[in-house]
Formats: sequence, C-alpha cells, structure tokens
Amino acid sequence: MYWIYLFLFIFIIFTPKIIQDGFFFLREEDIESLIILCFGVLAFVLYLAKEKELLKVFREKLHLQRKTNDITKDLSDSYSYIGGMNRKFDIVKNLIFHLPEDTSDALAKEHPETFQSIIQAIQLLSKGESVSLRFVNTKTGQLEKIIERGPPEKFAFFNAKKLLASGKVFWENPDCAVVRSPREAKNKVVYIIFPKATNQIEDVEMFKILASQALLLYCVA
Repeated sequence: MYWIYLFLFIFIIFTPKIIQDGFFFLREEDIESLIILCFGVLAFVLYLAKEKELLKVFREKLHLQRKTNDITKDLSDSYSYIGGMNRKFDIVKNLIFHLPEDTSDALAKEHPETFQSIIQAIQLLSKGESVSLRFVNTKTGQLEKIIERGPPEKFAFFNAKKLLASGKVFWENPDCAVVRSPREAKNKVVYIIFPKATNQIEDVEMFKILASQALLLYCVA
C-alpha cells in the first residue's frame, strides 16, 4: 500500500512534465488539474479502504480480547469452584473419619475433644477463629450447653429465647451468622454462631451438616 501511495505521489509531481498540450476544448492546465484530481481521489479511496480494513482488524482484535477475558474468567471461576469442592470434600471426609472416635468420646461422657473436629471444620469454613455451639431444648426453652472458641462476649447476645424466636435455619445480623440444625432430636437443636468474615456467607449447607453432626454427638452423650 505504501508503494502505491509513492507511485501516485510521483505521478502527481511529474504530471506537468508529461502533459504538454491541451486536448479538444481543455487547456493544458485543465488537463493537468483533472489528472491530479483523479490521482488525489484514487489516493483518498485507497486510504478509506485501508482505514476500513484496519478498523475491521481492530474490531476483531477487541472481540478476541473479550473472548480471551471471558475464557480466563470462566477458567478462574472453574478453578475456584473445584478448589471449593475439594475443600468441602476434605471437610466431609475428615468428619466421617473422625465420627467413630467422636462418637466414642461422646459415649465417654463429656470428653473434652468430642466436638473438636466440628469446631475446626467451622473455623475453616467461616475463615475465623471464634465459634459458638449452643444446644437449646425446644421444649423447655433452656440453653443446655455452650461450646465456644473465642471471647464469650462476642456471642452474649444470642440467648436461648432469641435463638428460638427466629424460627429460621439460617440468618445473619450485622456482625454474626447463625446456622441451626435442620431437624431437632430429643427436643434439642444446636445453633452454630460465628462472626462474618465476608458480606455473603457461602457453604450454608455445609454448616447445616456440621450442626446435624454436633446434635448427633450431643444426643449420643
């Protein structure tokens, strides 16, 4: 394309040398002007065609960049999802492997490590150290047992009356999230309470599983 522009430029320069006479009713100057105008129009048309081609290439490049960004985002989401699923699998596997030992500890009546694996799993999922397990008798409305990690005042707001009054399996307040065991056993339910590390709580179903296992171990004891 650059060579074409060069040839057109040379032709325009030498047009006065090439054209020596008029033609019919056109003077020599008129013919030269007309030829120069034609070369100029041709150069302009070639420029527009080249610009259109470059614009097309630019749009294709933008489209490919968007497509690449979408693929990268999808891959990142997939890796995050796979990582989350692997984490959940490890937690469930760990709970299953510890279930016989935890049940044995529960049967031994108030063994200090009975709920240790559940506490650790909650800390991992909630991304925090503070956790409270509160076992409530739904028939008497009494708080029967508390197992906590972290400052007790952090969970002082959650007494048996307020926990039962909510009537929900999962809810949040500005500071904490609460997950209740989906079902009760022997008129008892357990509430898992932990500070919110993010605005949106993930893995609620996993917390329900942990609450159910904690209730099982408590009832066994």
